[in-house]
Amino acid sequence: MRPIICFIDDSGFEHELVKGEIAACGPHFEFVQAYTFHEARSLLQNVTPALFLLDLWGQDETVTSPQITPREDVLEKISGFPALTDVYTGLSDFKGDVGNEYLKRFFAIVDSWRNLFESVCAGMGQNRKYGLKNLAHVRTFYPGVPAVFYTRKSLISDAVALFEAGVDGLFIKPTGKTDDETRRLTRENAPFLLKKIERIIDAYPKSRKA
Repeated sequence: MRPIICFIDDSGFEHELVKGEIAACGPHFEFVQAYTFHEARSLLQNVTPALFLLDLWGQDETVTSPQITPREDVLEKISGFPALTDVYTGLSDFKGDVGNEYLKRFFAIVDSWRNLFESVCAGMGQNRKYGLKNLAHVRTFYPGVPAVFYTRKSLISDAVALFEAGVDGLFIKPTGKTDDETRRLTRENAPFLLKKIERIIDAYPKSRKA
């Protein structure tokens, strides 16, 4: 019997990628794909998977009226963001660790956009509650099975939350400028992802598998 990887994601496109690009590269695995943990349990029945591959960001059911942030609101917010000019202005005259100051200024730009991204995602009802809830279910119903996240939109704050929750790994979904490019990148990355998954399964403590 082939080891089962149970993939839980709320996106049809991501399921298409796993089925068409990742599972095709791992014939030694059987993939069970579901949109919710409840559906996954129903599909698995009494079979225990070798690993759960979980999406992180999903729709927060408590957000009853998800909305796209108006363009005007976004423009108002970014008008106060630091710009490239702020990075270089006076840098040549800076007294101290110039390299560190340079990177701090660049990071101020990144951090502003990161916070904006979290804000617009919150408005859409998209956050990490979806993934963390599924991880909690895995720990409750399948305590001896490793669980890793496979995500595209995660931020450093998400990574901290995931490892505090006891996740066994975090992998980034390849992202192209178009869906076709994302498919190609996913296909190219699939062998490396599957090898990492195999290592996690093989290295998982026997005491937790029991």
